[in-house]
Amino acid sequence: ISPGAIKLSKIEQCSKIIFGRVNVTGKSILDIGCWDGAYSIEAMQRGASRVLATDHWVWHNGYDRNCFELARAHLAPSIEAMDIDVADLSAERLGRFDVVLFMGVFYHLRHPFETLERVAKIAGECLVVETRLLQTLTRKPMMRFYPGSELDHDPTNWWAPNRACVEAMLRDLGFRRIMFKRWRWWRRGIFHAFR
Repeated sequence: ISPGAIKLSKIEQCSKIIFGRVNVTGKSILDIGCWDGAYSIEAMQRGASRVLATDHWVWHNGYDRNCFELARAHLAPSIEAMDIDVADLSAERLGRFDVVLFMGVFYHLRHPFETLERVAKIAGECLVVETRLLQTLTRKPMMRFYPGSELDHDPTNWWAPNRACVEAMLRDLGFRRIMFKRWRWWRRGIFHAFR
């Protein structure tokens, strides 16, 4: 088992932003694209009643599930896990959850708004979206497409929306209140969208 690719300090900083704005005590949590389960474990340790951690791409492309299973076994064995591709997520298949974490997935999608629409139907109270952002001088919603490896030399990075774009998408999907926090050198943002 190899060490995690993300430093503990980054996970702790992100956890403060995620869970500082939404109380998960007694709530059901869906963690989409959980990777090694850090935020799933944090949710359980903060008193969530149920946590379902899902991933597929990471567990089958360069990283295996062993790190997740090791962490789960020692820190939060009651976390449920499901190997499911983002394209297969739906309320019909998974049910609804009080809080849905959609962290670091949006900009990797070929069809991001279609997926966000399906994910939004799963979120009963709050949807937390973390994504790479496009720096623009305009307040108009826009998103840039990056072919090949243009975005951070990563061929799996396709899109960078600006803040206005993400907020417009979330409002279009029925979320009334949106809180935003920019972080990591202004290149990324975390959105808390509430019903």
